[in-house]
Amino acid sequence: MASKKTYTIDQIAVAARELREAAGAEDERYTGAEVVSMLEDEIQILRQRGFSDKRITELFTGFEIDVKPSQIERHNKIPGNLITRLIWGRTHSYPAQAD
Repeated sequence: MASKKTYTIDQIAVAARELREAAGAEDERYTGAEVVSMLEDEIQILRQRGFSDKRITELFTGFEIDVKPSQIERHNKIPGNLITRLIWGRTHSYPAQAD
């Protein structure tokens, strides 16, 4: 059985940006709380590896994203779906279509 081709989150993020640009759509903007929600899976991995909430928020600062430790604490149980949000954004509700 042939293995299915997979893609990295970086490839998907670049594709999402390029598709938005091709469509002439403006960049979507997200609050710190929304960023935390979208990246919850990554935050959980950091926690499992011993990172404190304070240290995790310091990592966000490197990307010029203002997140407070209290925002990380509040969202520690909310699952994130980064791919869907990156591609379609929080305001779109288009159903998937098969060709």
